[in-house]
Amino acid sequence: PWLFFWLIPYPNERLIWPNFRSPLMWDFMAINTYLIGSVTYLYLPMMPDLAAVRDRSRGLRRKIYSLLALGWQGTATQWNRLERAISVMAVIIVPVAVSVHTIVSWDFAMTLNPMWKSTIFGPYFVVGAIFSGIAALILAMAVLRKILRLEEYLKPLHFDNLGKLLLTMSCLWFYFTFAEYLTVWYNNEPHELVVFRSKVSGRYAPLFWTMMAGNFVIPMILLGIRRLRTITGTAIAAFTVVVAMWLERFLIIVPTLAHPRLPFVRGTYAPTWVEITITVGTVAYFALLYLIFTKLFPIISLWELKEGYRERRARTSLAVPVAAASGAGELRP
Repeated sequence: PWLFFWLIPYPNERLIWPNFRSPLMWDFMAINTYLIGSVTYLYLPMMPDLAAVRDRSRGLRRKIYSLLALGWQGTATQWNRLERAISVMAVIIVPVAVSVHTIVSWDFAMTLNPMWKSTIFGPYFVVGAIFSGIAALILAMAVLRKILRLEEYLKPLHFDNLGKLLLTMSCLWFYFTFAEYLTVWYNNEPHELVVFRSKVSGRYAPLFWTMMAGNFVIPMILLGIRRLRTITGTAIAAFTVVVAMWLERFLIIVPTLAHPRLPFVRGTYAPTWVEITITVGTVAYFALLYLIFTKLFPIISLWELKEGYRERRARTSLAVPVAAASGAGELRP
C-alpha cells in the first residue's frame, strides 16, 4: 500500500500506461478491506461502552463520544440490531483475513524465485499470521494486566487457554515449515538448494535456528509443561514467537534475493542503521497508537462484563437443592 501511487496516472509515462493489474493493486484492495472490516468489527461492540463514557463525560469529550456512540440508548431494538451486526461481521471477517494473507503469499509465488513458489505458501502465511497474532495478543494482555492492574479481569485461566492455543499453532507452524523444507531438500533443484543450504548451514544459519527455537522449541517447553505454563512463562513464549516470526519473514525474503540466478556478484545483506531505525520506529509508532487508544477508550468491554455477571447470578438463583447420596442437600443447576 505504501507504493500505491505507482498505480495513479500522474503526468509522466504512467499517464499513458497505468498498470491496474499490478500485484500492488491486489495488496492495496485486500489490506484496506481487511483494515475497514477489522475496524468495523472492533467498533460495533464498543458502541454501548462509548455511550456509557458519553454519559459520564463533559464538554468536548462528551460531544466526541456522543458522535462515536451514534445515538445509542440501549433499547431492545438497538441491542437486537447490534447482535445481528456483530454476527454478520464475525462471518465476513474470517474469509477476508484468509484472503489477505494468501494474496500476500501469491505475490511471492508470481516471481518464480527459489523457495517462493511453494504450493503451501497460502495456508503457511495464514498459519503464521494467526500464530503471531495470538502471541502479540498474549503480550499485550500481560503488559496491560501489569500496568493497568487488571488482575481481576485478565485471569491466569485466560493466559492458560491462550497458551494452549499458541502451543497448537506452534506445532502447526512447525509442520508447515518442515514440509516446506523437506520438499525443497528432496526435490534437489539446484537454485533452491543454494538458498536452502544458506539458511540451514550457511551464512543465515544462526537466524534460521534462532527462528526454530523461538517458534517451536521454547514454546514447546514453556507451554507443553503444565507447571511452566504460568502468566510469565506464557508471556515469554509469546515474546519469542513475535521475534521469531519477524525472523521468518526476513529469512523468506533476504536469502532468496541474496542468491540471484543471473551472473551478478553475490553478497551478504546486513541492514543499515537507517533500516533498523525505521523498523524500530514502526514498532514504537504502533505501541504509541495502542497506548493512546487505551487512554481514550475502554480496554475491557463493560457491557459484556455486566452480561456475564447477570448470567452467573441467574444460574445461581436457578440452583435448587437436590438430595445427595449421603442425604445432605447439594446445589445443582
